[in-house]
Amino acid sequence: MLRRDFLRATVAAAAIAPCVGVREALGQEAPMPSVLWLRRGKDQARIDFATQEGYNAAAYLLRDAQANFVGRPHPALLRLLAWEQAWLAAYGYTIPFLIHSGCRLASTNSREGGALNSRHLPNDMGVFRAVDFSTREISAEYLGRLAYVASQGGVGFYSQRGFVHNDVDSRIRTWRGK
Repeated sequence: MLRRDFLRATVAAAAIAPCVGVREALGQEAPMPSVLWLRRGKDQARIDFATQEGYNAAAYLLRDAQANFVGRPHPALLRLLAWEQAWLAAYGYTIPFLIHSGCRLASTNSREGGALNSRHLPNDMGVFRAVDFSTREISAEYLGRLAYVASQGGVGFYSQRGFVHNDVDSRIRTWRGK
């Protein structure tokens, strides 16, 4: 995608944004949804991550399944996902996010070809800040543009593989993956 096309798409996405400002909503200056519908393999749940039980369920669904390690998703990451689902629901798409990858230990990250400083990697407290996901109904391209409008961190477009990468707590950037 050319820079001009990307900017045109971003302006179009911003033009259809809900009335509540994205930054204000995600920064918790406005009421935010705390409910997520996540699916990973045969496991799925509609959870309220504002509760300890819901947060634990989100952590489990975003775990490093290869290493059998459950990390701690950063709250901003969960808020971003909830905002994206609420946006889609406002337009008639109440759908689960299909999780491809959440937390990754270094060994898993290496096997997956992840960056050395990947936001999927947990810090010393076990907190990770990235997720790769898709939906059956919405293209990865649209999900990526939606995340870009939120301006919360990195957005990776993996359209050929059918998923989008979102991360938080970093500079705003985009890239195209294979």
